[in-house]
Amino acid sequence: MTTSPVRLLVVGLGAIAVDQYLPQIAQMPDAKVVAVCDVRPEWARRQADRFGIEHVFTDVDEMLASVEADALVDLASIPAHFEVNLKALRHGLHLYSQKPFASTVEEATTLIDEATARGLHVSASPIHMLRPEIREVRRLVAAGAIGKVSLARVRSSHGGPEYFQYRDHDPSWFHQAGAGPLLDMGVHGLTQITGILGPAKAVSCHAGIAEPIRVVRSGAFDGKEIVTGVPDNYLITLDFGGACFAVVDSSYVVKAANGPSLEIFGSAGTVSMGGPGTDRQGGAPFDLYLDDAARGVRGWTQPMYRMARAQQAVGVTDLVAAIREGRSPILTGAHARHVLEIMNACPVAAQEGRTVHLATTFDPA
Repeated sequence: MTTSPVRLLVVGLGAIAVDQYLPQIAQMPDAKVVAVCDVRPEWARRQADRFGIEHVFTDVDEMLASVEADALVDLASIPAHFEVNLKALRHGLHLYSQKPFASTVEEATTLIDEATARGLHVSASPIHMLRPEIREVRRLVAAGAIGKVSLARVRSSHGGPEYFQYRDHDPSWFHQAGAGPLLDMGVHGLTQITGILGPAKAVSCHAGIAEPIRVVRSGAFDGKEIVTGVPDNYLITLDFGGACFAVVDSSYVVKAANGPSLEIFGSAGTVSMGGPGTDRQGGAPFDLYLDDAARGVRGWTQPMYRMARAQQAVGVTDLVAAIREGRSPILTGAHARHVLEIMNACPVAAQEGRTVHLATTFDPA
């Protein structure tokens, strides 16, 4: 256990870093960002000055060689994650990575094995298993509140990064090899449902390009046409065993939606989350329907479950606490690897028209 503030290195200063991670980390009493790294020197210096960070680099290797730290927070673009993460671990640093933390199961296993050999923690986004409402749903399901679960539906889609986000940088890379909605969005729904129900046993999938040409709708590249180079529309079916299935959509074709983002159906009830009643400012609610003849209950419970919304940097908060307390982080590399295996299996299942059985697992506790 350590009592000193945990010294952090941050790689990648995109919108999620400067709008969420850095402001939120600045409020953490037990952590301090000691250096940042980004390929844009003037932008990096400006953000470092804004948050009172002393050291600025444009090269990861130079930063690792120059600054003493305890952990690295990887907020770089998806294709860079594995290389940055492996360098951090080999330099003896604990790791928190934005999703996905690698591109293949083999890469994920390399990171996990490297961390284990060095006695280091690997923690990875998405943060869903640290969200109070998702944890409560998992508790209810595990306690049998809705009986035997047989079906779940998860929406893990939006209209595309070029459609709704104001960006200073070209979003074209989201539609090229190494990115796409599966790695960008599907990872969220897959993490949620496997975190709640446990490891899946098999996956099948449909995939294709629904919108071959896309047009940026906001930001510095407003009006630019993008050629879609990878599938932008996935429909995934997970088999959890025991006739328990989940359907997850992962796409850039949902311009708007007015229904639940997560529904879990059991023999004695239903959990419904993210529907029209969701108050984005006031909390993260979900509804619970119970059918319990013994208690004379049959209907939607009142009031709606409502819990405080977790901040984006809650995964860093948990890693810092794990380092200081000598425990494992809640967001584990094993869970991230299982989700990565599912995502890697989806194109195979879609192209070959078959069900792919999964080999990895994790402890959902």
